[in-house]
Amino acid sequence: MAQILIDAERCKYPHSGVGFFASCLVAGLSASLRQAPSEHSYIYYTPRDYRPEGNRRRHYGWHRLLNPTSWDCRLVHLTHQLQTYFPQLCQSSRCLVTLHDLNFLYEALSPAQRERRLATVRHNLERADAIVCISHFVKQCLEEHRGLFELKSNVRIEVIHNGLLLEEGDEVQPALLCLPEGSEYLLTIGVLQDKKQQHRLVDMLAHLPEHIHLVLVYSDTSDYEATIRHSIAQHSLEGRVHFLRGVSSTEKRYLLRHCLAYAHPSLAEGFGIPPIEAMYMGRPVFLSSSTSLPEIGGEEAYYFRSAHPLVMAEDFRQGMAAFGADSDKPARLRAWAERYDYRRMGVDYRRLYEELLS
Repeated sequence: MAQILIDAERCKYPHSGVGFFASCLVAGLSASLRQAPSEHSYIYYTPRDYRPEGNRRRHYGWHRLLNPTSWDCRLVHLTHQLQTYFPQLCQSSRCLVTLHDLNFLYEALSPAQRERRLATVRHNLERADAIVCISHFVKQCLEEHRGLFELKSNVRIEVIHNGLLLEEGDEVQPALLCLPEGSEYLLTIGVLQDKKQQHRLVDMLAHLPEHIHLVLVYSDTSDYEATIRHSIAQHSLEGRVHFLRGVSSTEKRYLLRHCLAYAHPSLAEGFGIPPIEAMYMGRPVFLSSSTSLPEIGGEEAYYFRSAHPLVMAEDFRQGMAAFGADSDKPARLRAWAERYDYRRMGVDYRRLYEELLS
């Protein structure tokens, strides 16, 4: 019986995209194993407060220097390309790495920051026997920049789309969400980063009716917040833009179900989890046409033709008019989102584990 170690260390950050992915993967694998037990032993590498069903080995900060938790495992799955808690792997172990993106190649980083990020990604990808890209866009990006890495000659590269915990449950209105009576809100969820382009939504909001507000849900502050607040002040929109940090899963479900629409004008996405969550709720979704978003949103999403606020506002009005005139649209949005189910992802990864060990 072989032991498989699945890296769920990022579950200590449940509001981050990679943290949410890791928790969905664990849930998907657990569901698959309940349905059909494996001859192999599945072990989850987790933070102290995250206790999935099944075997687990605890993550510690000192594992950056020495991490023996994987040394008796035949297969180690590193669930993101920037993992630093596995400095050494046993030579007899097979390694699988999930590649979420190579966004650092395009972000406004200093040369030193970019080189440090590249070194980490290179360390993980170059020891991989298999690389899973979370979208065809990410796979294409890897192939375009393959010269940056000395990948194994027989490395296996394939695409497994993210699967999400798209489930019904309790909903709680966030206590800090205080909107005037009769108002509606656009919703966007994600870290505050220039690549996410949240300030573009503020600029667009200035050209929309006053009863429409903007709610920004985020997990951490950054210097980019100053850019967003500058746009708010420039358009005198202080009363129409609302920041909510670290909402719970029940609060997020409320926000997604009751929003007028979801907007995601990001310029760099390996996948894009929140748009799928909004589609599952039957809400109209407006995306940029950059990177992976057209692949993930498909024909059921609406797309901004440019980043100009007047064009974005017109695209939004046209999309909402089309949404209102199409009574079947919410059902089609939900059906599209159900393609990205966590149980399907668990089955796909489990198949790959078994093939790598065969």
